[in-house]
Amino acid sequence: MRSIYFFLIIILASGCKKFLDEQSQNLQYANDWQKLEEVLNGDGYMAHITAINGSSYRSDPKSAFFPWLNSMDDDITECVKSPYYYDARDDVFGFYTWQANPFVSKAYSVSSDDNWPKVYVSINAVNIIAQKAAELKDNPAELKRIRGEALFLRANYYFYMINTYAVAYNPATAATDPGVPLKITEYVEDKFFSRSTVDSVYRQMLTDLNEAESLLDGVSQSSLYHADVNAVNILQSRVYLYMQDWEKAAAAADKVIARRPQLFNLAGYKAHTSFLATGSPESIFTQGGNAMIFLMPENVPKNFQPSDDLMNLYEQTDLRRGAFFEIDNLGKFRYTKMYRSSVYNVTPTEIFSDNFFLRNAEAYLNKAEATAMLDKSTDAIAAINTLRKSRFLPADYTPVDATGADLINFIRDERRRELCFEGHRWFDLKRYAINTKYPFSKVITHPYSDVAYGSAPFLKATLTLLPGDPDYLVPVPAAAILYNQGVLKQNPARQDRTF
Repeated sequence: MRSIYFFLIIILASGCKKFLDEQSQNLQYANDWQKLEEVLNGDGYMAHITAINGSSYRSDPKSAFFPWLNSMDDDITECVKSPYYYDARDDVFGFYTWQANPFVSKAYSVSSDDNWPKVYVSINAVNIIAQKAAELKDNPAELKRIRGEALFLRANYYFYMINTYAVAYNPATAATDPGVPLKITEYVEDKFFSRSTVDSVYRQMLTDLNEAESLLDGVSQSSLYHADVNAVNILQSRVYLYMQDWEKAAAAADKVIARRPQLFNLAGYKAHTSFLATGSPESIFTQGGNAMIFLMPENVPKNFQPSDDLMNLYEQTDLRRGAFFEIDNLGKFRYTKMYRSSVYNVTPTEIFSDNFFLRNAEAYLNKAEATAMLDKSTDAIAAINTLRKSRFLPADYTPVDATGADLINFIRDERRRELCFEGHRWFDLKRYAINTKYPFSKVITHPYSDVAYGSAPFLKATLTLLPGDPDYLVPVPAAAILYNQGVLKQNPARQDRTF
């Protein structure tokens, strides 16, 4: 019974007993495909955000998975204009400033990592759902679909866990690099769980995705909130890309492009509307909340904004400047790719996830990168130019013509321009650093300022993240290590950046 002890104790220690109790009752109730689908929707998929309640992503905890992911990289910086009762930076202070324990407030009070146990609760659910879908007999076609979705979700959860809490996949060391605990059975295992290797977690993701592909092939989903075979192939392509398996990354991307080639031509973009919506030809799948709504709120004088480093990558004629961002009344850029402010849309009808939105533009980017790494410049240029044609007016569009390192650098910049604040950049920086053909790393700086009533803003600290810094890894929760009696090992110690 030790594995029950391990998983329950880390969840109980993090205040998730209610979730487990509800999940246990739901799974006992699921004795046919319709009830099993209800459990899949309620416990397998992340809850999606339907309204902006309060001033923090913490106001909707069931939808907040990895809410701090976009606060650590070089696409974001602070915006401090004047004193204000509310500071949008507070929720991610420890992540934005790369504190030794990122789960601290600016007063250095410590909170627990509720992300780790919440993800394992979901993994526990999809483990059981996948098995029950294989056992039930009442509707084989629907049960096949449900199992496919559950396997996709398990791969998706492990993708974010491994890339958050472990090092990037390095072909030379992945077989020994510590990853995250890998639990794929629906039954109790009488053992403590240690960290499986990075390679074993990636191999399991591919096993799940390959089966999900066969189970979901030909299935037409009625909602963006259910994964289809295109979602599977995009995640497949991304996993292979991270593993530097370029041939397979390109092949998986090609499957998506063949079925869903149409991109959103921004020449026809309507100002002050959401770039991504249900009717967009690019939209494939989404789940979960959107922390960026709260980190870059409109007209709040203490919050975040896109960095100059990011904004300077966009040409003035790049239509993404208007489709992805808007300028608020404070004169700062706001990221609004997946929602629009109340200035233009009093009650947003759709709010999509920041970190968990799959769209076909990524397939073009994955193919471009993979084929460029294979020295297939013609294929890479064709893929990247197809994307860029939809991001400029015809008179402003200039085809890309580069090879070798220049082409790789351009594709990486294009990926950054296109996928900013969608949960990619932090992981991309990690994997670029250990790329075997064209490694890339950089120094990132984050300023942290303050302002008092009656005075101007002043710089309080400048934080620096160096290449290879252990702060690229989020610590394993202390509760999991403590209650697992040391079998589960911690990441290397992070730097003390107290100020």
